[in-house]
Parts: sequence; structure tokens; C-alpha cells
Amino acid sequence: MRRYLSVLMVVLLLALLAGCRTSSSTSEKAPAGELKLAYAKGFKIEYLDKGCKLVTDGDGKKLLLCPRGGKPPAGYENLPVVYTPVKRVVVLSTTEAALLKPLGELGSIVGVSTPAKDWYITQVKQGIEEGRITYLGKLEALDYEKILALKPDVVFTFTGAMGGDQAAARLRELGVPVAVDNEWLEENPLGRLEWIKFLATFYNKEKEAESFFAQTEKKVQELADRLKDAPRAKVVWVNVWGGKVYVPRGNSYTAQLIAMAGGDYLMKNLEGVGSAQITPEEFYRQAREAEVMIYASSPNYGVKSVSDILKQAPLWKDLPVIQQDRVYCLAPDYWQSLDALDRQLQDLAAIFHPDKFPGHQLQQFLPLPKA
Repeated sequence: MRRYLSVLMVVLLLALLAGCRTSSSTSEKAPAGELKLAYAKGFKIEYLDKGCKLVTDGDGKKLLLCPRGGKPPAGYENLPVVYTPVKRVVVLSTTEAALLKPLGELGSIVGVSTPAKDWYITQVKQGIEEGRITYLGKLEALDYEKILALKPDVVFTFTGAMGGDQAAARLRELGVPVAVDNEWLEENPLGRLEWIKFLATFYNKEKEAESFFAQTEKKVQELADRLKDAPRAKVVWVNVWGGKVYVPRGNSYTAQLIAMAGGDYLMKNLEGVGSAQITPEEFYRQAREAEVMIYASSPNYGVKSVSDILKQAPLWKDLPVIQQDRVYCLAPDYWQSLDALDRQLQDLAAIFHPDKFPGHQLQQFLPLPKA
């Protein structure tokens, strides 16, 4: 849900905050090595002595990961410490659970801020219903006493929206280890997926994360090669919220997703990242050439048909893309499938180029019925 808000309702730039200062000996020490990142820009992992790791999270905050039973190396004693591999974690975003799936670590989740009815990851949903996972309330109104009672090794959260900054600050005040996962601010789709390496570091599963990421990257490249000579389908991507029309900007995550799937985003000239609000009339003018419309919501959030869209924007009824039944929406589990980037791209490519993908079964995008 928060990714839906990030793309369609707000324009946020990642501003890394200054981390905790350490003694002068810290800056003089040369780390044993650094985790190499190909796309992600929002975090950093440095390998130190004694099997410890220095993490700079999505807020620019530093924390130390040390093996259980170990001690921080000299010069790092003043940093918050998380002992690894972590066994009990709280996740305050569904996308964090999505990235724990391929690591095989959903069983480490003991607390969440999304109720059972809104989960599409079966193991988490059942865990809440059966009492193994505690629902902690919404992010902006967390039950901090419950969090303290759970005694998590770390809380994975995000900042920059929906009360995330306040929650992270309060947890730190209470002495709860916090690691900020701000993959949602990455503009490159592979950059978002690469945050699996951030989470994996807490489980000592860097090799598993690297293997999964490399496999997905290969599939993305294979898809690009397959679409290399295909004409690009003309695409619009939109959401109407509270009577206002929101579309992705030209350098946004969504615009890059469309391009990677062989689409020509018709509003790519909107400068910047995040989303832009435009008038229904402006959207109509630019969407007249569209061959595909992606409505960036899912049936579980109220829009179940094209007629539901037209109730909010009746002007659009004459658009060719609507007349030709070429309107699609997001699957209900879309925002809980960050690990399924390859499937999302394959779905989009099949929608944009149906002749190249005969018989493809859509999973992450669904055709919207007329009524």
C-alpha cells in the first residue's frame, strides 16, 4: 500500500541523514570490504573484523551487526548493535516480507503493522490468525508496549511517509534496534529489488540474496533481448484519488518499469521522479494515442471495473484504449510481490506485445471488465 502512495500521491526525494558519530579511530579504520551494489543507492554494508558488519541504512543511520556471542571491534563500541543471525523481527512494511520470502525467513517475523485481512502472503496471514505473529496496529498508531514485549532482534521499517519517521524515532527512544529499509525511494526497479541484500545481511544470507538477485537480473536481461526489435506500445499509467488525477513522472520507478517491458510511456516528458497531478482534460489529450492503460489500483481498493473509473472521469469514455478494452489494473497482491519483478515485467510485456507472448497467463496485472 505504501508503494502505491509513493508512486501515485507523493514526490519524495531521498535525503540521507547524518549517522551517529563514532570516535576518531572509527574513521581511520579501513573496512575489510564493502558489499558491491549494482543499482541500489540507499544503503551501504561494510565488512569489519570479527565477522562484524557496519550498516548504513536508508536513513543514513549506522548500526553494527555482530555474530551472536561476539563483541564489536575497537572503535565501534558506541554504535547500536544487532546480533546475527536475527531470529525475531518486526516488519512494518509488506514489501519487507516480500523480500524475506526468497530468503526463506518469513518464519522469523513476530510482529507486523498490517492486519491479517490485508495480507496475501499466506505464511504471514496464517501466522497472524494462529497467533504466531502479532498485529501491532497501523504504523501511525503502533502499540509500542506490544513491540517491547516481543523483544525483537530488530525492527525493519521505512521513513518518509505515513508516520514512518515518527515510528522510527520512537523505537530508537525505547532502545529497540531499528533498521530503515527505504527501497521504495529507489527509482530503478532492480534497485528496489536489490534491497534484498540489505535484509539478507541481518540473516548472514548474503550469498542467497546475491544468487536470487542475479537470477532475476538475468531474466530481466533476457526479456530485454526478446523485446529489442519490437515496436514499443504506447502506454498510459494513471490513478484517480479523491477526484484528482495522478500519473508517474518521466524518470520515476513506474516509467522505468514500462520502458523495461517494451512500452512507450506517453507522459515521459513530465520531468522528475514520483508522481504528478494533472487535470482530467490534460490526461485525455495525452491518452488519445494510448494502446494500453494501466490503472494503478487493484479491485480490493474499490475500482472493480472501467465504469468505476468513468464515474470519476466521465470525459475519458471516448478514449480508444477504453473503447477497445485495453485497460488493466494491479493484482491484489501486487504490492506484496516486490520479489516478483521478473513476473511483473513479463506480464507487462505480454500486455504490450501479446503477439510475442501467446498463451501467457497474467499474474500481477488483471484486465479490467467494462462493468
